[in-house]
Amino acid sequence: MLGTAIRFITVLAGLTALGAAALADTPQRHALLIGASGYDEDRIGPGVELLGPRNDVALMIRALRAYDVPDANMLVLADGLEQTGIDFTAQGDPNRNEILAAFEAMLERARPGDEVLVYFSGHGSRQPQPEGAAVPEANGFDEIFLPLDIGSWEGAQGDRQAGVRNALIDDEIGEFLDALRARNIFVWLVVDTCHSGGANRGAGPGGEFRTRAVTEDMLGIPLEARTAAEQRAQTTRSGAASPRPDASIALGEGGFVAFYAAHSGQLALEGLMPKVGAAEARNNFGVMTFHIANGLLAGSVASYRDLAYRVLSGYNDWGSRAPAPLFEGDLDRALLGQGGTMRSPQWHARFLARDTAEIEAGFLEGVGEGAVFEIIVRDPDTQGPHPSFPGLYFVEAVEVGQTATRAVLTAFENNEAARALPGRTAYMTARLADPGVRLSLSISVEEVSGDVNAREQTALEALARLAQANPETLIAPIDFRDPGEPADVRIRVQDDAIWLLRGEPDIIATGRERSAHIAIDDTSTADALMSQIEGELRKLARVRNILNAASALQGANGLENLRHEAFVWRATPPRLTASARAADDWACSLPDPSAIPASAVSFEELGTSDLNALDLGHCDIIYIRLTNTGSRAIDVTPLYIDSQAGIHRLPFLGASTSTRIEPGEQPRIVWAGLRTFDWTSGYPASAGLERLVLLAVEREPDAAIPMDFSFLTQASLSRSADAAMNDAQRSPLGQLMSMAAFGGAATRSARARPALDAQAGTILFQWRLIPPGGGE
Repeated sequence: MLGTAIRFITVLAGLTALGAAALADTPQRHALLIGASGYDEDRIGPGVELLGPRNDVALMIRALRAYDVPDANMLVLADGLEQTGIDFTAQGDPNRNEILAAFEAMLERARPGDEVLVYFSGHGSRQPQPEGAAVPEANGFDEIFLPLDIGSWEGAQGDRQAGVRNALIDDEIGEFLDALRARNIFVWLVVDTCHSGGANRGAGPGGEFRTRAVTEDMLGIPLEARTAAEQRAQTTRSGAASPRPDASIALGEGGFVAFYAAHSGQLALEGLMPKVGAAEARNNFGVMTFHIANGLLAGSVASYRDLAYRVLSGYNDWGSRAPAPLFEGDLDRALLGQGGTMRSPQWHARFLARDTAEIEAGFLEGVGEGAVFEIIVRDPDTQGPHPSFPGLYFVEAVEVGQTATRAVLTAFENNEAARALPGRTAYMTARLADPGVRLSLSISVEEVSGDVNAREQTALEALARLAQANPETLIAPIDFRDPGEPADVRIRVQDDAIWLLRGEPDIIATGRERSAHIAIDDTSTADALMSQIEGELRKLARVRNILNAASALQGANGLENLRHEAFVWRATPPRLTASARAADDWACSLPDPSAIPASAVSFEELGTSDLNALDLGHCDIIYIRLTNTGSRAIDVTPLYIDSQAGIHRLPFLGASTSTRIEPGEQPRIVWAGLRTFDWTSGYPASAGLERLVLLAVEREPDAAIPMDFSFLTQASLSRSADAAMNDAQRSPLGQLMSMAAFGGAATRSARARPALDAQAGTILFQWRLIPPGGGE
């Protein structure tokens, strides 16, 4: 094996020499792409083979090509790459020695000032750190990437390499990254694995989504070794929880940014992506990789922070159990050395019919339902706009595939729909004018296996009636899919309940994180259940769509003059009485009704930002300090979205309840008091992934009445009576949010462009609200 690695590095070094001579003085972009798919089930255990990593690597190759990274600058170790259809031959397999050889090859190849993407896709796990390690891990464990030739546990005494045979340890990856950075090379690290040691199980019918983790038991790590590591960690662990990964990467001379698919202790997912779409348009990908490549291929991202926002928006469909990606480092650096300019791709467009074109861009390029393209007719000789076809042609996506979209002529903004497209011989390109915001909710009712009782039969009848209902009569646009097809929500009738499943692999019937459901009893009628189901689906759709609409506006115009600073105040649990009903059965209080307490810690001090999800608990408080640095008033509506699809208007500290922040005014402070137990009712409250959304609009000087988007809140599922529209609802942002919330007639998609053109924008924060015991 060592001889193979030596020959491998010799070949790579030769390739390096050929390419370096011509471009020695020009900063280059390089990529080391590692994807392990075909794990040996006989050696590790059943069900460990992955389908996604080979597709992930192929997708990243495609995305890097779009940014003009030459194939010669990519080192690829991926088994099964030839099965993906990509016209690229991997230089080797993702075995341990070949990975280490590729590290050395990249160190030989990259030069000061270059930028290197280091990418891992495959299984992750953890192993006990050896006793006496120079730098003890906070949790007592080394996180490990599993190469294709991973073995089993061999012990951990005295030598950090002893442990799981052939595992790639986080420290080894860190040393490689440090070596690059010490040479003034910028590093972008992407790790699409989970390293929690959690269960590796299917998620959904046919294993549509699954985790990327191999358990410690499967690797043969004995319980006593794990227990000893945990006990050692308890003697060295600091008191403050950290949102950063356990793997420590010291800062060097070169810059650094990292995207992790999951926080330490969480599971990363792979599955058929996009989550909703035609079967032929979907393939197995890592969820984070899919959204990274989607953002790169779609363009309109100037920095790593912009790309991180795009990635986060892809997780809005997962609900409270969404895995939370982690981002760190120099996120404001220009993406892939683009100098801060945004890539605005154009794609070939082909004439299909008088009003229809096919565009060579699809889900992978960020095209969504309702997206609008501008068709440009080109002069074949000059490649510029054709003088004989100066008209504006806009088309709207009606059928979106993985890499192609069928679109029809449409009106857009102040332009009427064109009467016809140019003929078949015209040379046309298309640019994305508006990505669109999908508002419809797709539903798949699972087939029932076995006998059903009378109550469950009534529920199935209610679902059948809802599926056959006139769409115009429904509160929200709902698409019913055939059983087993991908959908936003899977519905299962079982155990006298109607279960609404989003991200969870199976029903969670007990505990604080039990799945959403409607109980069925002997008094339930089909009509009543149909109304209840529709109301629940409306609630889920409303939250998902508001998050999607808000995500489309992150970083938009309305935020340029709004500075925000975030803080967290952590509560100290009191001594509980013997009558306490739970470990968090105690009342919360606001430390200071007029100011942020001195003991609150800023997100900056914690090394986190609005991109990352902190772990928070009962009675903790989040504060957001908002300062208007501009010359015009800014109206800010703070909304809290809990894990149970509730939407709540948050208060400001102090006496004023107005949403307006005037120029030169003292900063306004939004606060969110968190709780996992309702001590008044005696029942657990929400837990899981929760979010705070700030909707901001910069106003004209003569705007007397502040905009307030409180009409988006939902405290219950009942229909509300029509009311007169206020200025907030009439505004471009209000119209987008109203459609997202189904404030009027049910709409299947909406356009974000009008709100983007207005001085409007959003800021999103997220955190994981965790009850004592992790929700048990």
